[in-house]
Amino acid sequence: MSADITVSSGNLSNAAPGSVTIPAGEELTFQVALRGESTMSPSMIDVAINASVTTINGVPCTFGCPEDSADVDVVIVQFARISAQTRAGELNLGVDQSAEVVIDLQNLGNGQDIFEIEIENQSGLESLGFSFDIQSTGNLDPQEKVPHNFTVTTGGDIPTETFEIEVYIRSSFDPEIEVMEVFIIQAEGPPEPLVTLGSDDTALIMGGVSVAGLILVFLIVFMGVRSARRRQLSRGPSEDDEWSEVDEYDDFDDLDDFM
Repeated sequence: MSADITVSSGNLSNAAPGSVTIPAGEELTFQVALRGESTMSPSMIDVAINASVTTINGVPCTFGCPEDSADVDVVIVQFARISAQTRAGELNLGVDQSAEVVIDLQNLGNGQDIFEIEIENQSGLESLGFSFDIQSTGNLDPQEKVPHNFTVTTGGDIPTETFEIEVYIRSSFDPEIEVMEVFIIQAEGPPEPLVTLGSDDTALIMGGVSVAGLILVFLIVFMGVRSARRRQLSRGPSEDDEWSEVDEYDDFDDLDDFM
């Protein structure tokens, strides 16, 4: 006995034998393969499979030919898939500046989805003076493509350093589906101060030399010269020999008057 096989599968493509031969007194199993497109929306499709006897013992069946059918419900389920591409790969930011990061996002899933944006180690970057104004996308239809942007802002005390920022885009429908994009921040912090405090937090440092130390040296030299001048004016011409015998360090004896 032989039978013709027909399959009705709606938007699904199918593959099945056109006819089968069934030995007398036996059963025969055959397979029907169904295939859908990735862009198909979530839905339920009724698939009807029919087998009609066409010959019995080699004789064509023309009247009262037996047949059988089966109905199968095929469920097209939603899945998530994301495409992401960062437009600018590098940002140059100084103190108290901001810039936008633009990522082209596309919903490659077969149903509406919302994409969540997350910065890796965001709290650590914020402790260094960076802030991120990030929002999730709105509802994206299947195959919809949108440019999505967020803002990076620097404070007044960022380090001068290069940062590699990892951005994770995650599906709200299926949080296990995510993609990662990377962009670079070339950060330039505030300039180094020309004048700072020394280790005792009181003496100013200029060029690595304590200003207070310089003032003290200048003061000692000035008072020493002044003292020598006084002695020279107070002695007479006949005192040259006696003056030459004076200890050279006596010039600084007058410093005691200032202590």
